Amino acid sequence: MRIDDSSIRVDRAKCIACGICVDRCIMDNLRLSLAPCRRACPVGINCQAVIRLMAMGDETKAVALLRPLGPLLPLIASDCSAPCETACARKKMDGAVHIRSLTRYLQSVYADAFTQVVILAPESEKTVLIIGAGLSGLACGVAAVQSGHRVIVCSMPDDARAEERLRPVTAALERAGVVFENTETVPANRLSDVGAVIVSEHGYMDRVGPGGLKENLFCTETGSSKKEMPHRIARALDSVESVNRFLAGIPLDWGRGLYSQGGAVKAFRPDVRVGSKIPRLPEEKIGAGFDKDTAREQASRCFGCGRAFEKNQTCWYCLPCELECPTGALTVEIPYLVR
Repeated sequence: MRIDDSSIRVDRAKCIACGICVDRCIMDNLRLSLAPCRRACPVGINCQAVIRLMAMGDETKAVALLRPLGPLLPLIASDCSAPCETACARKKMDGAVHIRSLTRYLQSVYADAFTQVVILAPESEKTVLIIGAGLSGLACGVAAVQSGHRVIVCSMPDDARAEERLRPVTAALERAGVVFENTETVPANRLSDVGAVIVSEHGYMDRVGPGGLKENLFCTETGSSKKEMPHRIARALDSVESVNRFLAGIPLDWGRGLYSQGGAVKAFRPDVRVGSKIPRLPEEKIGAGFDKDTAREQASRCFGCGRAFEKNQTCWYCLPCELECPTGALTVEIPYLVR
């Protein structure tokens, strides 16, 4: 499927593929093509948005996009195999954009922005019980707090809660009001007293008392072979999304995953991509990290693969898509007689 525009024009140097214009279109005319880096990210970071904002010199907005990950971002940045760079459209030409290193730069320079759990939803008056205070359990705790739930974490004796790199996450959760309890097993009646229960490690299933298998019980670990920290965090976040749907009475499978019409979206030819001609900086020259100027220079290499596009060619020229675009990337070409 080709992306052909009729009256919608998108400046790809400014577009961060946020999807606001798609949400605002009253004619259901706009569609969003996601960049391959974003599709490859286990935790769903809008890599294109972060990098394009850095290229525009707006590190504050780039940090704002990463800030909802809170204390989880340093863990993700430190232990990631960079699948986003493997998928980067520029990789086969002259080397992928340094997405991982640029993210580490932001996390290092703006470290204070990632010490708190950001509340993203109103208080739900629901309680979520999490069994296990290792990486998966703490990640579930962050997502559950962000969803507005009251959270109790049952710490098991063999948890890695005391692990040095997890302490900032534990501290952030305690500041957010999460209650930590030390226990050997969780009585079955405890499961009925809360809205939902998340078992953060499959091996902890036997810590649930007899008769404890209820419909409100969820597990983050499903035997996946992907054991890297970002993948484990991604499974935890996905479990909390299931819990949110369960508590709201929404079918768990609605709207999950990415779909396309008529097969994969064939987006852009190389000759219409943005992206500077600056070469990729060799890994050995990165050393301790980027400075501000080098970070912006390397970010400017991004092609800006993802963007909104007109699908049905039924534009009513009502303009909320243009007016609400956060970067001024979208323009509606209004015919002279309409103006």
